[in-house]
Amino acid sequence: MKKSTISLLFILIGIAGLAQWGPVNNGIGNLTSGAKLLGSSATHLFSGTLAGPKMYRSNDNGNNWSEIQPPVTGNLPECGYYFNGKYFSGLSSSMDCIFTTADNGTTWNTVSGGPATTWVRGFIHLQDILFAYTSSMGVYRSTDGGSTWSTANNGIGNLNIIFMETINTKLFAATIGGGLFVSDDHGSSWTSSNNGIAGGDLNAELVWRMGSNLYYTAQGGGSYVSSNEGANWTAWAKPAIMGLGVLEFCRKGTHLYFESRHFAGGLRDSLYMSSDEGSSWTNITGNLLATDLNASGITEFNGYPFIAYNLMTPGNGIYRRDGPTGIPTVVNNNNIELYPNPFSDRILLLNKSKEEVTGIQIYDASGRTALSCDGVITSIVTSSLKPGIYLIKLKLANGTMVYRKMIK
Repeated sequence: MKKSTISLLFILIGIAGLAQWGPVNNGIGNLTSGAKLLGSSATHLFSGTLAGPKMYRSNDNGNNWSEIQPPVTGNLPECGYYFNGKYFSGLSSSMDCIFTTADNGTTWNTVSGGPATTWVRGFIHLQDILFAYTSSMGVYRSTDGGSTWSTANNGIGNLNIIFMETINTKLFAATIGGGLFVSDDHGSSWTSSNNGIAGGDLNAELVWRMGSNLYYTAQGGGSYVSSNEGANWTAWAKPAIMGLGVLEFCRKGTHLYFESRHFAGGLRDSLYMSSDEGSSWTNITGNLLATDLNASGITEFNGYPFIAYNLMTPGNGIYRRDGPTGIPTVVNNNNIELYPNPFSDRILLLNKSKEEVTGIQIYDASGRTALSCDGVITSIVTSSLKPGIYLIKLKLANGTMVYRKMIK
């Protein structure tokens, strides 16, 4: 094998394994107090800055952001959630704490019966019912797609809800002061779910599902696992990667993300991802400024992980992990051909498979996105690309990915 061919092989392997974080703040204003991720709709990612405050949206995976008016002027939402074709914003300290938009934040609408003058910490849905959980008014639910809401607190002994989770047909509410409560009738009634949890561990930190088990951590450091949908809990030795505790947890489809805090020559935060329900975890902290991570939002959008830095790290804003990682299943598909290779000003696509190609992204040798386009694709203009080696990612209509390495 010629030396040049060997060198090229190593470069291509390097590209295939490369995944780095980079700032994606183009169009976002004052970052002196940090940024916040606010979830996504089907087509847009939402964020905000803590200075101002101001709200933004992006429809190109964070490459560019445009400012939008938040539901209440001067009140940046605390969270966002996409359900039933609408994006929901949860606010704090507002006369109305839930707003919804069907046009990605161009216009906002109030809801009927929603919580007021509290902090909406998050949303979750079970089947076709949407729930919101708050810091002082417990749980609210909507059975009509989010238009009208009512309280769903019958049996909940503590209304300070910090997190919610579902497993099969059961709904769990983790409270600060009362531990866990469970509902098996879509929130109509609740019962305590603390059997096996020590009395000093009723200030909840987090409850989450991995596979068929539930996991619970308390603010005092206690950790528990249940293999029978919360009927009983037993002490659980957290894995070392969770360090002092889980600061933030996010589930996106088959991917789980958590940020943990460790002591390693000082405080060090780390970000992990699992695609097998927690059986194994990959440290994806990479080149993030992990000593001061302090995330204010972790999410995944179009297969890309995103993280926002809060006011503890002014000026950093939002970062995206580029490259062929953290994305849907990668398949080999010999029925899709890209040519010519080497290419010049255009790449043509010959697709003999049953699945349409609905998006193409091109990464350069540093792992950065050099070019992308969406929609049903048969060719892509590449005249703007510099000579070099590129990794081409093709997204198919069924959500799988195909990769090709090409040279210009």
